[in-house]
Amino acid sequence: MLSSNLFFSNDIPFTSFSVSHLVAVVVFIVCLLVFVKSARQLNDHQNLLFTRVASIFLSLTVLAWTAIHLAYGRFEAAFDLPLSICNLFAVVAPILFWQPNRKRFEIVYFFVLAGTLQAIITPDPDGGFPSYGFFKYWFVHCGLVAVVIHHLLAFDLYPQARGILRTFVWLNIYILCLIPINLWLGSNYFYMMNKPINPSLLDYFGPWPIYILVSECLAMGFFAVAYLPIFWTRKLRTKMATIDPTETRNLNRE
Repeated sequence: MLSSNLFFSNDIPFTSFSVSHLVAVVVFIVCLLVFVKSARQLNDHQNLLFTRVASIFLSLTVLAWTAIHLAYGRFEAAFDLPLSICNLFAVVAPILFWQPNRKRFEIVYFFVLAGTLQAIITPDPDGGFPSYGFFKYWFVHCGLVAVVIHHLLAFDLYPQARGILRTFVWLNIYILCLIPINLWLGSNYFYMMNKPINPSLLDYFGPWPIYILVSECLAMGFFAVAYLPIFWTRKLRTKMATIDPTETRNLNRE
């Protein structure tokens, strides 16, 4: 049995593509399939309840991590405020997902699918397994993706192409808000002052501040990639809707 001291430890290293990383990804895929299946099998009321419970869990995960940090005297405003996009979305998840709202969900969709998925592939957690920082990281990032996919399928909240531009505007508003905070606290929220310690896509974008400018340019590309599944789904639905019912019956007979 794992010692509780290990769970509350703050100095267990994490290695990308290690066994714990791969296991976390496998568990994420299984949970994502469960969320997708529930979206198709539950009715609207049940799906709404499912989403609300999951969003409350995400928020409590960050709050519990903060409480443990405070209890052990580890909390530092320069590092531990929930200001990264994933932690911020997790904290306010009950507000974001309490009621289906297309425009609000559109912004969350592009942010999460474009950014959080990358954080799963190239993670930068607060600690290795089995520390509470490890569990908090994976609960938040995997949970956000799963809740977003569930919300999309359960309530047919398919984003529109122009939502890419709206999300890009909100991204820059977010960045502008973080600049004075990072300068004031000497922090590195959203990796605007330095790259993450663990390997990430930012390693290929040049030194500071070049990687910030490159990331800005690529953000639209990432949002567009996140929109591709929506584009293909809409195209398929349009194609299916234009099929002549008589032709469909004939094809079934053949």
